Amino acid sequence: DLMIQMVNGIDFLHSNRIVHRDLKPQNILITSDGVLKLADFGLARIYASDMKLTSVVVTLWYRAPEVLLTGQYATAVDMWSCGCIFAELYLRKPLFKGSSEGDQLKKIFEVIGRPEHTEWPEDGVLLWSSFKPTLPPPIESFVPEIDNLAKDLLEKMLIFNPSRRIMARNALNHAYFREDLESIRTTSSLSENDSFSDSRSDTPVSK
Repeated sequence: DLMIQMVNGIDFLHSNRIVHRDLKPQNILITSDGVLKLADFGLARIYASDMKLTSVVVTLWYRAPEVLLTGQYATAVDMWSCGCIFAELYLRKPLFKGSSEGDQLKKIFEVIGRPEHTEWPEDGVLLWSSFKPTLPPPIESFVPEIDNLAKDLLEKMLIFNPSRRIMARNALNHAYFREDLESIRTTSSLSENDSFSDSRSDTPVSK
């Protein structure tokens, strides 16, 4: 599954305190063998809690709310972009096609609902009251072919509050990936058994 490869790659980056900052379909490469590779690290940075990061990152349609509102962000921005790409795999088109930063937020809230006022950043460049109150509709109304497990994972990736958004490491343990992980473990186990099999067992023993 392409998603587990992408999340695994993001987890590797984040475990080394690297934020990609520009995840989008154009920066996801697939080899002829089906191996996914993250590309274009031109905006990637080593993350430190006390450093100031530029707000002009991530292509608009894949940009997390905290980048649009404050420019203050951390590794969670990559998981938001990952969620946008996840939805696009089902839709075959971008989920949020905003024409400006304000319009991008409007389209985001049409899907996830306007957040509570208590979650709105105090230093946000746009006012909470400038967006009409909306409740999140069923995600299936925007991504109709999605199954229940994928829906649950997608909703966790597209949480407004970055501190509550699912991390890559936790996403790898999500039930959506269970079959993929079991398949990987089975394949690895079979390969290991083949590597250590005794060739003499296939040869008749003559007395």
